[in-house]
Amino acid sequence: MSDKTENQSKDESELYHDKQAVMLRMHGNSMYPTLQEGDIGIVGKCRPEDLEVGDIVVFKSKEKIVAHRLMKIQAQALMVTYMTQGDKNLHPDIPFIAEAIKGKITTFQRKNAIKTVNDGSVRRLAFIATHFRRIVIPFYNFALRVRYYNKKLKDSFLSLHKNMKIVGKGTQRQFLKNAFIAVVQGVLPFLLIIFMKLLIDALTNPIVPNVSIWSNQMFLLVMTALLFLLNALITVIKSYYMERLSYSVKCRSYELLQKKHSELDLSMYENAGQQDQMHRADQEVGFRPVKIMSELLMLIKSLTSLLVMLALFASIQWYLVLLLVIAIVPSVVVQWQYSGKRYLLSKNQSPVEREMGYYNRILTGFPFAKELRLFGYSGIFHNRFLSIEEKLEKDKKSLQQSELKANVFAQLFAVFLIFASLAYLVYLKMTGAITIGSVVLFFFVFQRGFSVFMELFQSLAKLVEDNTFLNDFMDFLNNPVKAGGIGGKNPPSPLKKGIKVENLRFRYEMSKRDALTSVSLDIPAGKTVAFVGANGSGKTTLIKLLCGFYLPLEGSIRYDDIELKDLNKEALRGQIMAVFQDFALYNISANENICLGDVKKPYNPDQAKKAAESAGIAEVLERLPDGYQTLLGNLFKNGEELSIGQWQKIAIARAFYRDSPIVFMDEPSSALDVDSEKQLLGSLKKLGKNKTVVIVSHRMSTVQWADIIYVLDQGSIVESGNHEELMASRGRYYDMYLANKGE
Repeated sequence: MSDKTENQSKDESELYHDKQAVMLRMHGNSMYPTLQEGDIGIVGKCRPEDLEVGDIVVFKSKEKIVAHRLMKIQAQALMVTYMTQGDKNLHPDIPFIAEAIKGKITTFQRKNAIKTVNDGSVRRLAFIATHFRRIVIPFYNFALRVRYYNKKLKDSFLSLHKNMKIVGKGTQRQFLKNAFIAVVQGVLPFLLIIFMKLLIDALTNPIVPNVSIWSNQMFLLVMTALLFLLNALITVIKSYYMERLSYSVKCRSYELLQKKHSELDLSMYENAGQQDQMHRADQEVGFRPVKIMSELLMLIKSLTSLLVMLALFASIQWYLVLLLVIAIVPSVVVQWQYSGKRYLLSKNQSPVEREMGYYNRILTGFPFAKELRLFGYSGIFHNRFLSIEEKLEKDKKSLQQSELKANVFAQLFAVFLIFASLAYLVYLKMTGAITIGSVVLFFFVFQRGFSVFMELFQSLAKLVEDNTFLNDFMDFLNNPVKAGGIGGKNPPSPLKKGIKVENLRFRYEMSKRDALTSVSLDIPAGKTVAFVGANGSGKTTLIKLLCGFYLPLEGSIRYDDIELKDLNKEALRGQIMAVFQDFALYNISANENICLGDVKKPYNPDQAKKAAESAGIAEVLERLPDGYQTLLGNLFKNGEELSIGQWQKIAIARAFYRDSPIVFMDEPSSALDVDSEKQLLGSLKKLGKNKTVVIVSHRMSTVQWADIIYVLDQGSIVESGNHEELMASRGRYYDMYLANKGE
């Protein structure tokens, strides 16, 4: 049993040999039940010659401090060796010499109780450990396993309660309706069995029939028929109300998922480990909360049936219920063991499942279709997809086969006990101890009782398993939001001084190199600033930081002397309109596409049209079948596809519609022809009046009118000035301009 010392301020050798008391926190259960996980042991200083067999010796083994019981002291020539063993261990430790001894346990604390090694209960455990170890170890293992499952069940239900309060918010009334139906469903089958028993006894009664007996038999027959009808009706009613509950829970779950995605830092989408977590959350949200609700209702139904069944067993032979419980124990153990194994398998497979999904998107997605056909490499990705699929299936099949074997054994054991019980019941009938109706009653109750117990424990096992999966979803929801703007200050609108960047350094989370290094620059309020440079020089990364999507590792970004980290991120982004080089394509109407630029204000068709004109897309939209109301894209019926350049104009129109005081344009003309670029530049110049504009481009014609141009290379600024100044210096910008002009 290893430990953690409470006092780490001294050297280990000094700590164990001075007069100061040393406390060890126990880890593991090798000394169970004498010492248990979490116990605090007090180490008493002693000389090796003072140790006796049975003491709990503290010694150093393989860089760990261990506390085990001394079993033998062996003197050989000039060397004395000590042999120890954990009370729950079958095999002794490696013998050690006196230099490894640190002391012995004299006192230990468990929660608020303090015991010494001389207490009667502790001495009895020491005697058992030294004389009857092999006999008691199986009992210790069983006790620990019971404790483990008890703790797991308790923790799971506490977690389940917390999770369902979040996921099931607003569905309490619907759940209560379904719970009432579950209670009725739990009672009805047994009521039906009772009336069948009474009816059979009445029909087999040797007394000569009379009017009273006929009336009683008819009453029992009608009640049995009504219970059959009610049982059928309640199933239909349950289906309706369960659909309503499932819909509400699913809506709530997707609301939580989508809201969290809208808040996530961009770095989350660039981290493979975080993407695995997202993948599991996205997979589970569609069905896992609904499945848990269904299992909770099944648990309520099973508990109701169990109470009724116990009452019925008490009316026959109460002790037979023990056989029923014993019959299902193996099945319950199998369920619990394999629920954990299924979760671990699913968690370990999530990275390769994402990879398999990626290959499937390549093979089925439109963006890859042209190259797949032209280059004919679909077979490569198909083989990769199949290879992963076969590996995943092989692992699942191995687990399923193992579970199948265990379940077969469990079922054989259950069937044997059930038929043994039935044989005993037949014996009771033959001796006249019970009636034929009681035999029928018991037969159906035992059959139904076995199902009830199985449903009960399966519901518990599945709840624990499904809640473990749901915890992945909850962990995703609990991911912290790290990016800029966690403060409460509102950005100035409009800017009075501008944006100031000082000694900025930034590295993407999964990268080993800096994307930006020692970047310092000024973006004066009301001016137009341009970033130019080769691909990978850091231009787009700088725009992302200015938008507050990331926080710098070093340095600062200030909006009118207010640090980016102190700004309210929503308020900041409300002051920015932007077009990114990887702009999104939304398969919604043209009007809706443009109005996405500012969803907080009422739709303004005149402003949308004006924005489309400024972006040079108005004429195209007006020629569409339904004008601005035309559905764009080819994902849905009656959609009209646009060229990539026209899509970029839609994205630019979206920015113009927003009409914010800060404008970021990242390669706004990358997909435009020369005439469209000239029109865009004219619109940008008009738009830039009284606004703070930042343009990123590799086209010199797009940026040469800017007030200040910053030239970036490998994440650093190498030049700055206006077009004339940079051309006169004949540096990096000059070379880029001539090369661009030659194109």
